[in-house]
Amino acid sequence: MIQLTFHRESVCMGDDAGNGIYTVEMPDEASLGDLINVIRHGGCGNGWPIPYTGANSSWVITSNIGSLADIYTDKEGEWHVSYHSHAEETPLQGLGIKWTFGGRL
Repeated sequence: MIQLTFHRESVCMGDDAGNGIYTVEMPDEASLGDLINVIRHGGCGNGWPIPYTGANSSWVITSNIGSLADIYTDKEGEWHVSYHSHAEETPLQGLGIKWTFGGRL
């Protein structure tokens, strides 16, 4: 089991009423794409997904090993993911990710 923390930037007053830090547990065979999917939708202990904040929403997912991906919507509101230094199918095991942070661009 891979365990890491996720913290998401607050988007409005009251959004950060909790501590904003979540424990995410992923199976050993999980990929970076699986982690980004959990961050986008919640799940695996993360109940606070990246929110849609209107057309052209843009988020960056950073970590203790650097920038992982951009998550953004187009003008129609469709979500897209652009991976940075590691491909979507890269196994999480061995990457050394301990924490992640979702911040708005």
